[in-house]
Amino acid sequence: MKIDIKNLKQNVIIDIKNNIKIKTILNKYNLPKSTLYYWLKQGKDISDYYKKKSVTYQDYEKLKKERDRLSLELQIFKDLHCFTDATTKEKETAISKFVGKYPIKAMCRLLEIPKGTVYNYLLRKTKVTQYQVRDEELKQEIYRVFKESEERFGAKKILAKLRSEGINTTMKKVQSLMLLLNIKSKQKLIKSEPAKKDESAYYVNKLKRLFNQDAPNKYWVSDVTELKISKNKFYLCVILDLFSRKVIAYRLSTQNNTSLTINTFKDAYENRNRPAGLSFHSDQGSNYTAYEFKDLLRLLKVEQSFSHKGNPYDNACMESFFSTFKREEYNTKIYNDFDDMGKNIDSYMKYYNEYRPHQTLKDKTPNQFESDYFEKIDKEKSVG
Repeated sequence: MKIDIKNLKQNVIIDIKNNIKIKTILNKYNLPKSTLYYWLKQGKDISDYYKKKSVTYQDYEKLKKERDRLSLELQIFKDLHCFTDATTKEKETAISKFVGKYPIKAMCRLLEIPKGTVYNYLLRKTKVTQYQVRDEELKQEIYRVFKESEERFGAKKILAKLRSEGINTTMKKVQSLMLLLNIKSKQKLIKSEPAKKDESAYYVNKLKRLFNQDAPNKYWVSDVTELKISKNKFYLCVILDLFSRKVIAYRLSTQNNTSLTINTFKDAYENRNRPAGLSFHSDQGSNYTAYEFKDLLRLLKVEQSFSHKGNPYDNACMESFFSTFKREEYNTKIYNDFDDMGKNIDSYMKYYNEYRPHQTLKDKTPNQFESDYFEKIDKEKSVG
């Protein structure tokens, strides 16, 4: 009996559209795997259904939280050895044994028992005080913020984040509860090198270490740092707005050249809607002193400023940013390749701008700090 290949392919396409698994399709039509994958490569109609959907940063965060939640729930069920069909007394007894190890709220939800019932039970026990119950609640919040920061935050940052969410506590309390939870920041300290003296005045330092600006797009600062995967070197160029310390542009490249700094600046210039009255500060690296780069800034009427040669303190904000980036991200990860490094850097930059509180900004994030500024300006205009 002659097999109608065209009809067979059409049936396969219909099954793929209906999200039927490959294994099921192979068994259904008695197809060799090699034949099916050959068709996938051969025909766009079929391969289009197997294109991966793009995943946003928000999708990634949701999936990661869901994974952590399911992992925690599985471990809770395993340790409690108590289920929803147990009596209230059995549930209270089981939960009381693991207070401090697991969040009370999570245990109550899984065993389907009101949180108030468990707290009343704990308070009736002579060894549990109201302060201990409060500490258990605070532990849960501390652990949550710690995990949301991908274990980057120490006590200082956790305290700032809690206060920004309306949870009042003290540094001493956060530190003591972190010890009980056995958690600490995974940042690795980087030894700073002493500044080198240089009297060169060929390039003028117009910024003069006035790092606190009163409005966005007055002064941008930039630098390039070297990153490695095994013996392979890569280069990250970053531009910050001094007003909010926000990362307004960055690029990762296999080469440290003028094109890297020019393209990063162009990104920033477009991202910030081509601001007027802008000044740009950097060190005296060849990327920034090159004719092509200086000519671009002159053309855009951007005033250029330089650190004194060999003096990192003249561009301390950029030095501080890269130091933080390496402690919190680069020194804590092992990247597989250039693309993997790029994806992780993308994730970190969003975390830095959107989630990480900044001490200089009164423990606000760069995005929040800028948002508050523009909101204030709008109110002043409406009143005027």
